[in-house]
Amino acid sequence: MSQQSKTPPDIEGAIQLLRSPDVQIRQFVAYLLGQAGDARAIEPLIDALQDEHAGVRGAAANALGTIGDVSAVPYLKPLLNHNSPQLVVWAAFALTRLGHDHFAVLEAALQSAEVDVRRSAILAMQQLGDRRAIEPLLAVCDDHSRRFAVDSTVAEAAMKALVSLGYNIGRLPPRPRR
Repeated sequence: MSQQSKTPPDIEGAIQLLRSPDVQIRQFVAYLLGQAGDARAIEPLIDALQDEHAGVRGAAANALGTIGDVSAVPYLKPLLNHNSPQLVVWAAFALTRLGHDHFAVLEAALQSAEVDVRRSAILAMQQLGDRRAIEPLLAVCDDHSRRFAVDSTVAEAAMKALVSLGYNIGRLPPRPRR
């Protein structure tokens, strides 16, 4: 049996896609560049923090936090004052990953009136892997809001995050019946 070799990701090609006219492509590519963790993406992702679309800026912030290069800190800090609460969540996530603790911002976002912001805060807490998230996540385990009809609830997302944080599954609140 021969082993298939993995083709390395085309980082340069992905970086070029950060200039796509399609917002969804730019957002997805920013996220993927973070997952790839390649230092060549740092400067283009810092540039993407100025994108016209807040979702792209949020994905770029997430990616920079995931890559973990502290050179991004001065570019991320101003985003904490942005008028998009979801962008603030991803800036707080990235800065916390980079050693500038803004966990309280994520915790506060769980109280947002916007489901998208609460869901982003849950995902950010899950990605951080910080056990300080357990109590705030338990507090939203009765939130059955959905972004759209086929989406999981905030409570389901919180339970998934709790499991990933190593919270004792046997002590999770019972799942709602459908």
